Amino acid sequence: MKTIRDPVHNLIQFDMDEERLIVDLIDTPEFQRLHHIRQLGLSFLTYPGATHTRFSHSIGVAHLMKRFLARLMDDRRSQPYAPRLSEDRMIAIAAALLHDVGHGPFSHAIEKVTDIHHEVWSRAVVTGETAITRRLEAYAKGMAQEVADVIGRTHENRAIVKLLSGQLDVDRTDYLLRDALMTGARYGALDLEWLIHALRLGTAPSRTGKDGAAAGEEVEVGLDLEKGLSIAEDFMMARFYMYQHVYLHKTTRAAELLVQHLLFRAVELAEAGELTLPPPLQAVLAARGRPEAALGAFLSLTDATLWAAFFEWRHHPDRVLGDFARRLLSRNLYKAVTCPDECPKERVYEVRHHFARKLKLPESYAMLLDNEQTTTYKDPYLLPAGGGRAAEAVRDADAEATISVYLFDREGRAKELSEASTLIAYLRGRAHPFRRIYVPAEIRDEVRQALRGT
Repeated sequence: MKTIRDPVHNLIQFDMDEERLIVDLIDTPEFQRLHHIRQLGLSFLTYPGATHTRFSHSIGVAHLMKRFLARLMDDRRSQPYAPRLSEDRMIAIAAALLHDVGHGPFSHAIEKVTDIHHEVWSRAVVTGETAITRRLEAYAKGMAQEVADVIGRTHENRAIVKLLSGQLDVDRTDYLLRDALMTGARYGALDLEWLIHALRLGTAPSRTGKDGAAAGEEVEVGLDLEKGLSIAEDFMMARFYMYQHVYLHKTTRAAELLVQHLLFRAVELAEAGELTLPPPLQAVLAARGRPEAALGAFLSLTDATLWAAFFEWRHHPDRVLGDFARRLLSRNLYKAVTCPDECPKERVYEVRHHFARKLKLPESYAMLLDNEQTTTYKDPYLLPAGGGRAAEAVRDADAEATISVYLFDREGRAKELSEASTLIAYLRGRAHPFRRIYVPAEIRDEVRQALRGT
């Protein structure tokens, strides 16, 4: 038995005979790289304890996949699905372990620069010329592609897809618990044992297309209606508060936007011949969206790669690059100004143009704009709420396997959570927009007044 001490789950264990594949995957260089990728990127600048890694999160997700599967295979009401769950058990656990293996340093900022989503990298790592692929194929021919299909939400076993990428999935469950613990923001400290106890598999009307038309029944991961309503509400509120207070915290977003624009500026200078990028980053950019052409280079990119570059760039003569690098390293971040609800976009751009001229900076670097469209932290169930085109855009971008949370009654009939809970109905019926502008501290008051037209 392989035993791992974990701050969230206490003891995580993998059987060295039955689950040897998982232990072998953990030992591969590609998975070990996740030791060097922080789970919450720059959140440690807001919450000093948030230095945990993708490595620990991924092992936690594999552990939860084992527990979720065990519960569902033991649940008499989920028995129609038990044989297929048992058959694909190792595929599901391996996919849970490897779902984040394609994350890069400051993952979402890197994605903006390279224009390649981390999930694309994950599938490339799982099916490319890697030790992970060799381990999977040695276990069973074709397994690498099956694991990639679960990660990509295209596997024919919809139950294991939704256990990994649904609304009540093992990924969200672990990161809420882990991020809450490590940040000290206990909003995500939900009752895991009762959540697992209330788990059920059932069927609900599937919806396809933008018209939301029903297209038959599809298997769903849900909760028992009688036992699970309170924990479902707890789960959704934990997500809501963690987004509000951790993932979208104004200081964290200031740092993320600073890194994103710092990398944009570095690429501009490199294209002008005024800067040499770290070789792995240069190779990834040169691949022009083809992950297979730069997989080895990508696997050399870690947090340390970019932090070393930032320390070097702080001395660069370019005013933007040097200033942004120094600001990041000294935590002298741009300050947030909340954009008034009545302030139109045109006014924001006028103000940005004015202060860019005053500061003698390019407009995109003088004021950093932040809203629902600029952040990659999205929750298609709650953020933004209320449906409409904004919610559709989020759903299309994230391609969630499941949009709704379902509760099943004794007869197996599905009820959507917002129909059973007035609390969740209220949340989903409201928009929760945030519009912020980040500016140097010395002009914050002037910008605030200008946006108000005073």
